[in-house]
Amino acid sequence: MAFRKLSAMQILGIHSNRGWKKSAGRSVISHYMENKLAINLEERLDAVADFYKISRDPSNYLLIPARANSIGRLNANLDGWTFPEIISFRPDIGCRTYETYNNKPHFVEHNASNFEIARGVILDSHLNMDNDADDEVKREVLSTIGLEPQKDAFVEVIVAMDQTKDPILAEGYKTGAISTFSMGADVESTDCTVCGNRAKSIWEFCDHIKSKYAGRSYAMPDGTKRKAGELCNGTVFQELSVVSDPADRTAEIQDGILEVAKKVAANSSSLSKREVQEIVSFTARHANDIPDSLARVLNHYLSKGIRNGE
Repeated sequence: MAFRKLSAMQILGIHSNRGWKKSAGRSVISHYMENKLAINLEERLDAVADFYKISRDPSNYLLIPARANSIGRLNANLDGWTFPEIISFRPDIGCRTYETYNNKPHFVEHNASNFEIARGVILDSHLNMDNDADDEVKREVLSTIGLEPQKDAFVEVIVAMDQTKDPILAEGYKTGAISTFSMGADVESTDCTVCGNRAKSIWEFCDHIKSKYAGRSYAMPDGTKRKAGELCNGTVFQELSVVSDPADRTAEIQDGILEVAKKVAANSSSLSKREVQEIVSFTARHANDIPDSLARVLNHYLSKGIRNGE
């Protein structure tokens, strides 16, 4: 594979023992939330649990549908996927491109070198064509591939996250402190949206792609304008991760978490909902910044909550 691509994804909702809960501010129609989930979770876990070192008990899981790759428009990294690429059949692996998400691991921080630290598994993927394209979607697709769509098409996936393996992360999903994933994919080549140049390495990039983050638009022969970006080919989706949000790295939050942690360490029962959310938000997103001793205390506290059905 020539390139590794990363991109943020929207969580659409969450399923726990209390049923489905739609993510705040999400009006997108979810295939998995609107339709009966026809997945044998116990059978799927039997296939992957030992390899990923996750629980075999379906009751230990949160189910999280997420909007993955949009079709026909560029993401924040100025990468995109066309409809023909997403639905193309891959005879070497026996499925369509979007189905390469299936059975792949759920990680933290794209730490994909060790499958045994996976927090869960991607159960299924679906080509979601249920949402009408609004004016913004139409503009973005037109400026990417030169066509105006009727539907806001995207790949939707559903993740099973093992609450017992990472209680802090699970609590982050349940409280809404975490609302995005980041996908990882390997691609064989990319095409420039402006000139169509195909590159299999960075050395083959055209000038449009070399300077794509300048945000320039280019006039096309048909009178439209295009944003410079890369349309991916030969895609194999590899994993979904929770990643740190640099905007959350503030001294105010870090100072505040120390005070909350002191209460947890003292086994205080006076924590407010806001304080618990501060713990969840910070620890789930910034696990690498937290000492092991504090992580053990926080995990113990939140594990008790999960066992008690909180």
